[in-house]
Amino acid sequence: MSNPNTTVSSKAHRYELVHGDGADFVAYQRRREDGLWQTFATWMIPRAICS
Repeated sequence: MSNPNTTVSSKAHRYELVHGDGADFVAYQRRREDGLWQTFATWMIPRAICS
């Protein structure tokens, strides 16, 4: 069971949604030992072309 008082900073990984021109991206990141986030994988989510 998870602790409801846990903060986001205690997580070892995260998914981040990044908006770009023509597509959106999801980035999977892990926290390094020095506290910085490192991206390990990205997925492109193309935007639908509506006519």
